[in-house]
Amino acid sequence: MKTGFKTAVLLAMLLGAWTLSGCTASLHGPARDAGGPAGPNPPRMDGTFAVSSMWMGKTWEIFVEGSDPDGDMDYIWAEVSQLGGHMWDQHLIRLKGSDQARFKGVIELPTPSFFSRKIWETLRVTLRLRDRAGHYSDPVTLEVELGAPTRQPVPDRWVEARSHKLGTIFFDFDMDRADNERHPFER
Repeated sequence: MKTGFKTAVLLAMLLGAWTLSGCTASLHGPARDAGGPAGPNPPRMDGTFAVSSMWMGKTWEIFVEGSDPDGDMDYIWAEVSQLGGHMWDQHLIRLKGSDQARFKGVIELPTPSFFSRKIWETLRVTLRLRDRAGHYSDPVTLEVELGAPTRQPVPDRWVEARSHKLGTIFFDFDMDRADNERHPFER
């Protein structure tokens, strides 16, 4: 194993442990007004939906519904991974106002419009809700195959949620190809 790869893996593990320990406040500015004491109940993921296939260059819409009986949800934690490529990346989508008690909305994830290492890519997102007391919801994992037509429409239940944008995830796609790898459309 190359030393550079070992270092990258070690740094990724340390960053993950640091993020999960709640030490990220300095990355996101000064502490915000908590709006009251944190409650004892964990938040719940009440529903999710995302199409399982789509063409590259489109924005993947990840529909999410969550609630917390204590009304103290802080953020949506998203772990994004490109299978066979970029290992993973973490994103926080802050919840504000009434969204801290209950929300139904969409997270957008733009995809690259140019060809990648192969004709298709699989992208995975694992979502969790976190409240101010440090409780997490159960994780939900969604996958999309990029480079194929969309197989299913957005269900009626989620159409209205498009008008409530929760945030955008900007993921650094691994677009490198080996020198001997040629795309079928390249000559």
